[in-house]
Amino acid sequence: MRLRYQLVVAFLVIALMVSSFVAGRQFQSLAASLSGRDIQALRLISAALGDSDSASAAAIEDVSISPLATFQEVLSHLRLQYVSPIDDERELTYGAVRGLLSVLRSKPYEDRYTRFFNPDAYRSFLEENEGHFGGIGAEIGLREAELPPDFLAQFPDGLVCSVCGAIIKEPKHFQVVIIAPLPESPAERAGLQPGDQVIRVDDTLTARLTLGQVVNLIKGPPGTTVKLLIAREADPHPLEVPITRAVIDVRSVNYKLLPDRLGYLRISTFNETTSDLVKESLEDLRSQGMRGLLLDLRNNAGGGLEVCIRVAGQFLGSGPAVYIQERGGERQPRSVPGDGRPFDLPLVVLINAGTASAAEILAGAIQDNNLGTLVGVDTFGKGLVQTVIPLHDGSAIALTTARYLTPRLRDIERKGIEPDFEAEQSPSKEYIPPLSERDTQGAAALDFLRKKLSQPAQAAA
Repeated sequence: MRLRYQLVVAFLVIALMVSSFVAGRQFQSLAASLSGRDIQALRLISAALGDSDSASAAAIEDVSISPLATFQEVLSHLRLQYVSPIDDERELTYGAVRGLLSVLRSKPYEDRYTRFFNPDAYRSFLEENEGHFGGIGAEIGLREAELPPDFLAQFPDGLVCSVCGAIIKEPKHFQVVIIAPLPESPAERAGLQPGDQVIRVDDTLTARLTLGQVVNLIKGPPGTTVKLLIAREADPHPLEVPITRAVIDVRSVNYKLLPDRLGYLRISTFNETTSDLVKESLEDLRSQGMRGLLLDLRNNAGGGLEVCIRVAGQFLGSGPAVYIQERGGERQPRSVPGDGRPFDLPLVVLINAGTASAAEILAGAIQDNNLGTLVGVDTFGKGLVQTVIPLHDGSAIALTTARYLTPRLRDIERKGIEPDFEAEQSPSKEYIPPLSERDTQGAAALDFLRKKLSQPAQAAA
């Protein structure tokens, strides 16, 4: 339904753009004469698409061409009066769409996730979802963040965006942050940490840039170097981090059997391969005599909702993994496929500030169903669902369309999920491999798992 509506609006925009070639300076009178026909055209297009849904029909009845008319009027002036010829009107349209969506970042919406992909960015997004792409290997997002004390003092004129010219002098604002570096990626090896604020990419300050613009600055050919200026909460001084880009092949699941027959399963993202890999890993660990499982969701920035629900089914067995609430609708349970048995071994789940989105859904479902114990620190707090809508020219928008709630109807947006037992990671500017000697958080989780395994024996004694 949404896709059809987007096609309808796109058709109308194209029609108005074509009309401007003829209209010129008389655009306003032409727009007034077209308004009735345009609404009728919307109805006819909707009928041609076979859209009989009453909600869509009502939405079309409510369409106003005033915003489109204003856009077309400005475009007409650019064509006729701008000092230089406009070489690429498509970029003007993309800029207008980005500006339209950027309004959602402000009050009352404060949406950090709705964004636009031009055709190249959308192709890259699809590649990332398949687990193969070029870049530094880090998930980034927008977050309301406060710069460290005295950080702004090092920029007496404020942080000036080299693209839009905006000046940032307030310590608290929406900033591009590292949600999570991917396992064994250039970003992880360079020491990037969840929560790091990306202040500058090479020579371009990120203040007031869109998320997509920052992603495009960071990406580049494998083998080239990008320099990120990082603000970190625990450090008053900016850190310049050079990172060599590489081809990123993400294996979303890694596992091994530890001493005492403890299973270790790390899910780094939720892509199209994840569900099958989790199933194969659990089967192999059980065949080796696994007695308990440590599930590591640290620095997992999420991924596909449907993939996450399939993975959750391998732990929940049956029932809802999450509730989805769209605008004006009732909460709808999204149950796991099938009607199997819940996970029947002692389970500990590792979480941190880089655990986000789909990873929070899985952690919340396990916690709410009392299937395992969460160890670590509060998660990122992304409780919104984005629907990716392809557009006619190969571009796309990721549109926030719903909220999600845990099985016990907890809203975690901007709050995150609290662990059952808190365990901090030892501070370090260097990469800490999971379960290495310096991974104090992982060691705490393993100790907790061993205690869970010892409890039945103690009770029997």
